Amino acid sequence: MKRVNHMKRSFVIFALSAVTTSCVGVVVNTAGSARDATEAALMQADRDFAVATHARGIDGWMSFYASDAIRIRYRDNMVRGLNEIRQFDLPRISDTASTLNWEPTDAHIFRGGSIGSTTGRYWIVSRTSADAGKELGTGRYVTMWRREGGHWLVIMDTGYPDPPPAR
Repeated sequence: MKRVNHMKRSFVIFALSAVTTSCVGVVVNTAGSARDATEAALMQADRDFAVATHARGIDGWMSFYASDAIRIRYRDNMVRGLNEIRQFDLPRISDTASTLNWEPTDAHIFRGGSIGSTTGRYWIVSRTSADAGKELGTGRYVTMWRREGGHWLVIMDTGYPDPPPAR
């Protein structure tokens, strides 16, 4: 009788262990899927940022910035707030001789999904008739995002050029 009770208890422990393990697996998979979906949404927000900039120029560019955003200038100081960022970026974004293109390569989510970052590559392409389509420069960028009201907004952006090719 004692052996049967021990076997039943072992079976119950085994069954509970199996159920617990499968439940934990479901939670982990669900959490992973939610994070992936959020990272995928952040990658899409970065792509949408590029589309808005190409379609609407500086207004499209600025529509993705949070009111307290900063831009870190390459080898220089920061630009703070929407008005200063607009003034700083207006000449580059409105330049009719070239186009800034970019594509995110990675996204990461922090603070329970409220903060994220994207990194990627950018390239500047000539629009002048003599050089149309010629690549004028390339580099990498880092953008920090904050989720507000169901939308991702840029809170920090910076980029740096690739080193010149070795000769």
